[in-house]
Amino acid sequence: MIIEICNIIIFIIETLICIFYFEHKFERKYCNKTILLFAGAISFALYFIQNMKIPLINAVSYMILTFLFLYLCYKTSIKSCVFSILVLTAFMIVTEMLVMYLSSLILGTNIALCLTDDFVFATQAMIAKLLYFICIYILSKFSIQEQKSIRTVILLSILPIASVLLMHTTIYICIYNNLDNYFKSLLVICNILILISNIIVFYIHESTLKTYQKYTELLLTQQKEKNTIKYYDLLQQQNENSKVLIHDITKHLTSIRMLSSDNNASITDYIDNIYNEFHLMNPINYCNNPLLNLITYRYSEICKSEKIQFKINIQNAKLSFMCDPDITALFDNLLENAVEASKQTAEKFISFSIDIRNMNFLVISVTNSSNNRPLMANGNMITSKPDSNTHGIGIKSIKHVVKKYDGNIEMTYDDSEKTFTAKIVFDTQKRR
Repeated sequence: MIIEICNIIIFIIETLICIFYFEHKFERKYCNKTILLFAGAISFALYFIQNMKIPLINAVSYMILTFLFLYLCYKTSIKSCVFSILVLTAFMIVTEMLVMYLSSLILGTNIALCLTDDFVFATQAMIAKLLYFICIYILSKFSIQEQKSIRTVILLSILPIASVLLMHTTIYICIYNNLDNYFKSLLVICNILILISNIIVFYIHESTLKTYQKYTELLLTQQKEKNTIKYYDLLQQQNENSKVLIHDITKHLTSIRMLSSDNNASITDYIDNIYNEFHLMNPINYCNNPLLNLITYRYSEICKSEKIQFKINIQNAKLSFMCDPDITALFDNLLENAVEASKQTAEKFISFSIDIRNMNFLVISVTNSSNNRPLMANGNMITSKPDSNTHGIGIKSIKHVVKKYDGNIEMTYDDSEKTFTAKIVFDTQKRR
């Protein structure tokens, strides 16, 4: 009974060795439970085939079943499957023959003894599987990524070497001493535990290496993020320093202009041009769209000069679906109309906002003070400017852009608040 259990365990370990090799070389298709289910089915199938006592059939069955397991459970090609199975089969056969030969050589016994004595055969099978595991483990380490771990593997090999010597000692005890089957069974159980202990030690070592590797990658990622944040902080600081420098330069230019205004008018004009250049180089970032930033900054400066209160909330300006010419046509005309209307009022103000609603809808809203209700005809706003042939183009341009991107525009006037609002809605999901 002990021998039968031993054989089952040996076939299970044999399959686990294959899984260990496959896990290092290929990407799995299924979860752990599915992989183990396939592995268990193959182990028991090989065990029942082994009872036929025909080595050739055993080897062929092992190759076929292992091939199916690899091809069905891992992402690989048929060519890679065939190569891997040939490698595993070759190492398994070589280790089994090597153990039988070395045992007979070291112990001075006949090779046929291992086939007649079940206890000797079971112990030699465990020695063969231990050597098989060590060979496959070392083979899996021969890659560019894992060359550095070869020294550790060599140090760990002390344990299986000591285990092999200990197992051979138990074989010697069984051969040259008159022991009952009960004591031999205890020795076999001890050898099984030694084999399992070796595999557990190597498994824990692998798990520790993977944990350490993940921890190292996490530290590197955090360090990279810190360096990136630090880089952008320095970049922002440099940008702020540049703004301060530009601001100081404009102050110096102003002083030079005042000093030279009575002497040379050309110098004053030249300094004025430079001052304006610096002044335009220092815009505020209202949103992530550079073009809309420039447009907004331009009208914010106009509002300052016209003493118009300008409220801006366009952080959510996601305009990737719109080309630059249409962005210019839409927002430049919207803000131009708002400025023209509000500067004629006593309480001058403009509110410009862009928001995302229900994840898909981009809502653009421009509200401005206005003394008069706009003239409407057939639902369309009519310009109140004297030259309607030229000044109505802005409204038409706005509507053209809205129609082009399947949007909706709504223009309303609040008599009580004396405000005019243009609201445009785009469905961004349609534009993807």
